[in-house]
Amino acid sequence: MKGKVNMDKNKIRQLADYAINECCDHSEDCYWTISYDELYYHFGAEVSDTNENGKLLEEELRQREEVNELIMTEDCIEMTCHLQYCHNCQENPVSLLSILGCNIYDEHETEHHHEPANKSSDEDETQALSM
Repeated sequence: MKGKVNMDKNKIRQLADYAINECCDHSEDCYWTISYDELYYHFGAEVSDTNENGKLLEEELRQREEVNELIMTEDCIEMTCHLQYCHNCQENPVSLLSILGCNIYDEHETEHHHEPANKSSDEDETQALSM
């Protein structure tokens, strides 16, 4: 059974490094989750969203420049990394487009025959003014 043991600063840094590396190295959309069980399995670290180790780890992760968002849930750490640190997002433009949404209208309009949203005729403007 897991007991209560507070970790030193170096161990907290090691866990933060691991979480950030997992997110930046393996994520395809800059989002990653690390379960507390995974941290225990790899490091013997007793971390939760309510214990002191979890609070220290959260504080450490929030200070890291790679981390964009962080949520400590009851089961895991949910995090997103900044795009410039997410290796797969930089190498795979399709993943990048899925994050940003498809806002490329130059070729997209002609390919799918979309009308611009703000296109209106003189007749439409005249009707709008006369109302």
